[in-house]
Amino acid sequence: MTVFERTKEISKKRGLSLQQVAKQAGLGINSIYGWKTKNPSIGRIESVAKVLGVSVDYLLGKDENNSGLPSNMTKVKKEDLVSIPVIGTIKAGVNGIAFEEELGNEFALADDLDMTFDYFWLKVHGDSMIGDGIFENDYALIKKTIEFNKNDICAVIVDGEEGTLKHVTRTEDSIILTASNPAYTPRIFVGKEMNKILIAGKLLQTKRKY
Repeated sequence: MTVFERTKEISKKRGLSLQQVAKQAGLGINSIYGWKTKNPSIGRIESVAKVLGVSVDYLLGKDENNSGLPSNMTKVKKEDLVSIPVIGTIKAGVNGIAFEEELGNEFALADDLDMTFDYFWLKVHGDSMIGDGIFENDYALIKKTIEFNKNDICAVIVDGEEGTLKHVTRTEDSIILTASNPAYTPRIFVGKEMNKILIAGKLLQTKRKY
């Protein structure tokens, strides 16, 4: 399988066209199609691999396991892992957050966590955050806190409905939710509308299964 064929295959799995991948990688809109007849530079392959969330070795066909996983993985011991619930949907509940559609548990490294906080994995729906490499069915590890810095990615509940991942910017009189997919326009809440926003937590890391 060629670099072009591997790129096309994984793009399809991510729900992206080759034009979208090229644009997010900072390449010409149709440049990847040129890979059919001409080998791309390693720099271009690295840019595309980052967008698709796979290793360069995978796109080059050097990944012997054919997994697309990064080659710099490290082994961990069972005792280093913490089991955390996976949530398919979050809503505003009586006490702040209501978990809906519980989907079992996934693990996280204890060293990555501050155990004075609670955590949950949120299964990602939609394509609004693909610019940050967050795709449909990825798992997002959320630290339950209302504290965040400007433009952090947070799990946000809007008007009590299903939660969403967005970049959040808060000023004295507004809250702005911004997707990283340019197809989605920012949502601005001002004045009393700010009360519609509930910060469920802050994104800590993401995980993808193959």
